[in-house]
Amino acid sequence: MAYFLLLISLSVDGGTEKEILQALDEAAAEGSWGYVPLSGPYIDVHHSGNVTARLGATAILNCRILYIVGKTVSWMRARDLHLLTVGRFTYTSDDRFRAVHQSGSQDWLLKIHYIQVNDAGPYECQVSTTPPMTHTVWLSIVEPETTVLGGPDLHINSGSAVNLTCLVKYSPEPPPYIFWYHDGQLLSYDEDGSDIQVVTSHGQDTTSQLLIHRAIGKDSGEYTCSPATAPSYSVNVHVISSESPAAIHHKNTTSTSSALASPGTPLEVLLLLAFVPFLVSDGGHLLVDALTRSKA
Repeated sequence: MAYFLLLISLSVDGGTEKEILQALDEAAAEGSWGYVPLSGPYIDVHHSGNVTARLGATAILNCRILYIVGKTVSWMRARDLHLLTVGRFTYTSDDRFRAVHQSGSQDWLLKIHYIQVNDAGPYECQVSTTPPMTHTVWLSIVEPETTVLGGPDLHINSGSAVNLTCLVKYSPEPPPYIFWYHDGQLLSYDEDGSDIQVVTSHGQDTTSQLLIHRAIGKDSGEYTCSPATAPSYSVNVHVISSESPAAIHHKNTTSTSSALASPGTPLEVLLLLAFVPFLVSDGGHLLVDALTRSKA
């Protein structure tokens, strides 16, 4: 009885004393069935565990009470000792909180809609025994998270495909759209003949893949994945240009010229280099034989 008076004497920001007494009477009437062990009611902690919820989603905290005959279950926010529910009655003016219990069930639920960051922390389930039996359930909040796999820097060979995969986690709902930006400019990939393709897959985690079929130098830069319901994430793409055939030819020519200009090059070698085009002919073979005999 003292416990009941304590509940009634607490400051009320929703409901009346009559409604609380009615909730207590309902709990007592519901608990009049079943076998009560000598040890009395107890809390099944294995089915009353901690909860992790996404920001903006709905969290459901459970307190499972066995052999609760004639007792009442209440939920209280531990950080400020704010009474939230008594039995089936929601005892707060914040309409995001709701007491949920089905007749005959052993589970007493606290449902919190539209989770906010400051909702995180301990919540206390109380059973009106003497002294009161308590159990703490911790609520953790996870915020939406965006990442691009393989970042923050990607190095791609020129002419190769670029595949950027953006992963969105812990969003209250799948983002309705995901935009991609290149150096701050919105990418357009719906145009006919575009070398860019985007494929988005929705689920518990949402993925968006940006594919550039043949990367060239101008494709280098910062790429940003920007979901509607999560923060943006950027990576830097570096397209590496390989040597062109003209550059390779120029390098070989330079090497040959250096050999000809070298003061230590034997006369036979100089003559051989001068008549390289003739080496593929019979006359060329005769020239090589002549040079070989001369050196002997």
